[in-house]
Amino acid sequence: MSSLFTHCIRHELFDRINPISTVRHGAGRVRKPDTLELEEMIALIQHVNEPAIRMMVGTAAAAGFRRSEFRGLRWQDCCFDQLIFRPVRGLVNKNETKMKNEASRGEVEMDPALAEALIEWRSKTPYPADGDWVFASPYTKGKAPFWCDTALKNHVKPAAKTAGITKVIGWHTFRRNCASIMSEAGADKKIIQEILRHASGKMTDLYISKSSKAKRTALLSVTGIFAMSAKTKA
Repeated sequence: MSSLFTHCIRHELFDRINPISTVRHGAGRVRKPDTLELEEMIALIQHVNEPAIRMMVGTAAAAGFRRSEFRGLRWQDCCFDQLIFRPVRGLVNKNETKMKNEASRGEVEMDPALAEALIEWRSKTPYPADGDWVFASPYTKGKAPFWCDTALKNHVKPAAKTAGITKVIGWHTFRRNCASIMSEAGADKKIIQEILRHASGKMTDLYISKSSKAKRTALLSVTGIFAMSAKTKA
């Protein structure tokens, strides 16, 4: 709103002081985004009944794609022999984009297991041509991929409920999970940043969240405090 009023003043469409300039607001999140344990992620995928949506979730989780990026994938962007993705477009609703930023247009490493799953999916989908969408929707006869919001509402969230997962889940949950799981496995933060194609390492820091299991494991290093305290009292 502040930028809008500033623009109006600059072009003499508004001749008063910017009324938003003195408004104070907190920059913090209303709530911390939920992340899934690895076991929850596996259970969720197993309960998605629609094969195409199941592959969408798996690809988002295993490659760390943004929703517009995996939705914009065509088979020609998947280089299975080199185990890389070459994303060149995003797809927001019906509009193609040139990706979020320069870093977003970089190659994305492909996990061998994900490559095998995608190759198997390509052998089953009725739209396997190089120029076809990887997640082409039969409702549009392959002319467009599945709509993310519809897939989330009709398939992903019901699967989470069936799996007993009560956390708030969105498509970005899987991207955050990818970062957190890699971090817990000991991956270097710079590597995670490059995989997620963040322009800034500060953004990567926001994505990494340790699971309760990892936190309990870390606390094992200070359990000696209690033993030392007991000896002191004795």
